[in-house]
Amino acid sequence: MSEVSRRETLAWVGAAFTSPWITSGSEPAFAQEVPGLWKDLTFAPITAPGYGTDPNLLKPATPWPLTLTPEQREALRICADLMIPADDRSPSGAALNLDAFIDEWVSAPYPDQQRDRWLILSGLAWLDAESNARFHHTWAVASDDERRAVFDDIAFKGKIKPGLGRPAFFFSRLRGLMLGGFYSRPEGMKDIGYIGNTPMESYPGPSDEALAHLNTALVQMGIKPVA
Repeated sequence: MSEVSRRETLAWVGAAFTSPWITSGSEPAFAQEVPGLWKDLTFAPITAPGYGTDPNLLKPATPWPLTLTPEQREALRICADLMIPADDRSPSGAALNLDAFIDEWVSAPYPDQQRDRWLILSGLAWLDAESNARFHHTWAVASDDERRAVFDDIAFKGKIKPGLGRPAFFFSRLRGLMLGGFYSRPEGMKDIGYIGNTPMESYPGPSDEALAHLNTALVQMGIKPVA
């Protein structure tokens, strides 16, 4: 299990809400067809309290329990490694404990998170069923080549294998959550060169390019350019 604290994952989820990858759209038309190996799982609703309308930010609490099993967390770590592999700029998604982020997300007692809970857990069960059907063993013990073969059938828009629309929707949503979690971490921000929230000893002024852009806009509005 991840060693990330609940306080850290809760703050992480809060930061990720601003990520464009986190936004959940409606289910696409191609996901309406449910193939034979996909099973829409049912779960008891999460009834734990949420933050409410006035959370105590000085003493943050963890009002809901985490709900994923060790096996589900391991499956998510495998997916994280395949979706966000390590490179010379950043560690892999698994190394950044994205399974802990997903666990926090799908365990939260809010409508959007509960829709994702149904989709993610049904999708993880499908990965096992598909792996057993193709390779005669579960997703956890499949080779990376076998796992990539499964993902190749559901990962690319326009190349989704017939009958796998619902698994493709699962893949797309999980990948979005993974990316939202990844780019909310310092390592992910560094990966894209984001330097916001970094103090500067002195402000060097706008770049020549920025100043030229500003002056062009000012002239178009009939305003005197700045020096």
